[in-house]
Amino acid sequence: MVNHSPASAHKGGILEDSRAHPRRAEESAMGNEALKNGGKSASCGYSWGMAHEYAPVDDTDIEVVGLLAFSALAAMTRLAKDGDQAPDIKAHIEHARMSARAFELFEQLETWAGHRGCDLHEAAGQYSGLYDDLDARTRPSTWSERSVKTYVTLGIIGDLLREVNERHGLFNTNPDVWDLNQGDWERDHLAPQIGEDPQLAARLSLWARRVAGEVLGLVRATLFTHPALAKEPDAADEIAALVTKRHNERMAQINLKA
Repeated sequence: MVNHSPASAHKGGILEDSRAHPRRAEESAMGNEALKNGGKSASCGYSWGMAHEYAPVDDTDIEVVGLLAFSALAAMTRLAKDGDQAPDIKAHIEHARMSARAFELFEQLETWAGHRGCDLHEAAGQYSGLYDDLDARTRPSTWSERSVKTYVTLGIIGDLLREVNERHGLFNTNPDVWDLNQGDWERDHLAPQIGEDPQLAARLSLWARRVAGEVLGLVRATLFTHPALAKEPDAADEIAALVTKRHNERMAQINLKA
């Protein structure tokens, strides 16, 4: 589970804050206060002599964090539903773990926002319903279609989140943090089946193209509706191109044609 101490917001978790840094609080008011409280600061619980500074958060950063948080919640829900429909108990358990990991991301973002006085619920709420139309237009009819849909969606949206985060310099993360291990599961379990069945490969390739078209359209629409996400006016097209390129590479990894 997430450590809700102040340090967890920038070190030791899934997300590492690229802006937070420790500083010595020598002979400061905080240090004097700490002496009066048995060596700890009454305001933050840190050991005396060490405080943490958090960079101020502007409106564009809040918009980014809101998207990250809402997407984490959406991924949690999607993976939990996949687990509920899984063909066996092992797959159910693995998808439950992925879902829990997505919520852990949300909790870390919640802690990060709380330390900076940001209302994460409000920031995430502006994206409420973002993925509803996508889900309504791409309803799977089989487990393999459901699994491929999640693989495509998490991959493309994950690349969007990574690009947006990097351009704003908010968190230092593993490049695959938004994959939530679903990609590994897909490559280990579904890809071999696809490789051995040409008809399944053809059917799922068509399905994946349909899903990808919807998700890529959503990426472009989101960048258009929230231009601050791209940071620079001409960056939206560049982000869309990068996301598309990486999607094509991922399709080959599970024996599908983009």
